[in-house]
Amino acid sequence: MSGVWAIARNLVKEVLRMRVLVVFTILITFSYTVFFAWWLHRGIGGADEKVQTFLSYSLSFTAGFLALLTIFVSIATITRDIKRKEIFTIATKPVSRGQYMIGKFLGMALLNFACLLITSGAIYGLARFLQYWEPQNDYEKAKLKELIFVARRAVKPQLPDISDKVHKIVEQEIDQAVRSEPETYKNNPLRLKYLRQTLTRDYEKRLSMAQGAVPSGSHIVWHFTDVFPVDRENGYIYIRYKHDVSENPFDLNVVNEWGFGPKDPLIYGGDLLPPRKEAIRTVHEFPIPVSAVSAQGDLYVYYRNLTPQRNVTVLHPPDTGIEALYVAGGFEGNFIRSILMIYLRLLFLGAFGIAIGAWLSFPVAVLLVLVVYVTGLASEFISDALIWDAGRTLRIVLTPIVNIFPKFATYDPVPQIEKGKMVSWQLLWECLFFMVLLKGGVVALFGYLVFKFRELARIIV
Repeated sequence: MSGVWAIARNLVKEVLRMRVLVVFTILITFSYTVFFAWWLHRGIGGADEKVQTFLSYSLSFTAGFLALLTIFVSIATITRDIKRKEIFTIATKPVSRGQYMIGKFLGMALLNFACLLITSGAIYGLARFLQYWEPQNDYEKAKLKELIFVARRAVKPQLPDISDKVHKIVEQEIDQAVRSEPETYKNNPLRLKYLRQTLTRDYEKRLSMAQGAVPSGSHIVWHFTDVFPVDRENGYIYIRYKHDVSENPFDLNVVNEWGFGPKDPLIYGGDLLPPRKEAIRTVHEFPIPVSAVSAQGDLYVYYRNLTPQRNVTVLHPPDTGIEALYVAGGFEGNFIRSILMIYLRLLFLGAFGIAIGAWLSFPVAVLLVLVVYVTGLASEFISDALIWDAGRTLRIVLTPIVNIFPKFATYDPVPQIEKGKMVSWQLLWECLFFMVLLKGGVVALFGYLVFKFRELARIIV
């Protein structure tokens, strides 16, 4: 075990001896985090928007830059040893090739831990400084405290199950297609199966959108469950939503009326807010007191579309349409979980880079890891494109391949923390298990097996 730690210490020392790299890393990281992100946050907007900008850009750049640094250093440290034949020295020491790779991984883990500790400490300190420096009045101070420097859990409304309705409509469509084109479908089960999958996908999307559609003059009531804020006396619940529309109104605004209560406001009554005009396709929030939530965690939210144009239907998609946010923790714990998630992604990249560098040349290994990294960042976009836009053959071929790639977008904490949303322990454990232990372990095992049986040199007698 002493040999493993010796290799880890040597890796850190090698990096520190690269003075140009060290200076470059310090200048780029801190100049961006402290100066550029600091300057960028000075744009137009309230104190909460400025702090959001600072947190978003500083954390995103820190995660991205350290990811690239991890890719290049982890691959370079093992390919350089092989190229310069310095790896032959392990044959004279009681260190196996597996211990050698573990030592390299631990060295990268220590290096990333130190870099992330310093940069995250600077970001946290500056964010807290902005909390007291930026607000111009008590209202802005309260918004920062309630919307940014907090950990809010998001709850989606309960929606009716549409699976039976979708199945019924799809079967009717299939029966009609078979009757109209019997030669095309009766003796071709594959084409019939593809038709059923396509119709099911289309009607699921269409009916899901219809559940949040509110024509002009109509209303809808959403039911939220399991809403248990920490402060049951003086806290607030925030309703976050975005209006989409079937047709753009003249002024790109819709007129709404909102109500809420622990029971259905249309039946039992509740609090009503004055009508308001709001921009479409823009995220909005408004607070309601925790007294609107029942002791069982039930919250009902009423919405009426008062837009004068009769042809304007307001749409609330099930994924981004509306959610209730309530305080479930503090900012410090949320910030630490976010940094830990970024660190877990760096651990995967370090293990991946070392495993790939053990059997490929430096440029090829870097290109491969960068492709995996970029694909992982775009994993959600690629998955959506395959579901809704790709053809059957392309979807069958590419979906298993995409699922193999690590889902960096799914485990990105920056969009959560900048909005004051909670980065849950469950998501952190999922990242540790599925990305680091499962996918990272498989890649590391494959790299070790290749490296173990790789012929590094020939003995000529």
